[in-house]
Amino acid sequence: MKPLKNLQFAAMVSVLFIYLLMGFLFESFVLPLSIILTIPLAGIGVVWSHWLTGKDLDVLGFVGTILLIGVVVNNGIVLVDYVNRLRQQGLERTEALLKAADRRFRPILMTALTTIIGMIPLTFSEPTELGLSYKSFGLTLIGGMTTATILTLLVVPVFYTFFDDLRERVMQGFRELK
Repeated sequence: MKPLKNLQFAAMVSVLFIYLLMGFLFESFVLPLSIILTIPLAGIGVVWSHWLTGKDLDVLGFVGTILLIGVVVNNGIVLVDYVNRLRQQGLERTEALLKAADRRFRPILMTALTTIIGMIPLTFSEPTELGLSYKSFGLTLIGGMTTATILTLLVVPVFYTFFDDLRERVMQGFRELK
């Protein structure tokens, strides 16, 4: 049970570090929340892939989950970064979100598909001589990447809008205090 506690702690620390890094890079600690929310979306795919195959989530599946955290946020970063660049060029938020989703769909899909397809042989491989099976690891990445990719393109723009509005209200509140 101790290895699972350690892996849970590692997952929480990795989410925290990723959030802080995005906060510094985006120069905002509000907008990265729209990307961090893709992690639970990946969790939906992890649970479904294991449930549909009847395979339990083992220690290697948890290791795959930690890896998935870093990979899943990449899609959101690609999308949000492009939205921010389009907005700096003068596009309105809605137009920038639509254009970014359209223009970044292919790179996001290609990145996800390479990960998903790369995990298929590992998922269907036989256990090693030591009895170590990588099925849970592969299922974790396949299921998580599939749902996160689909939902990233739908959910991140919605949360981006929500958190951008929240950021504007907070900034307006600070301006009124002065």
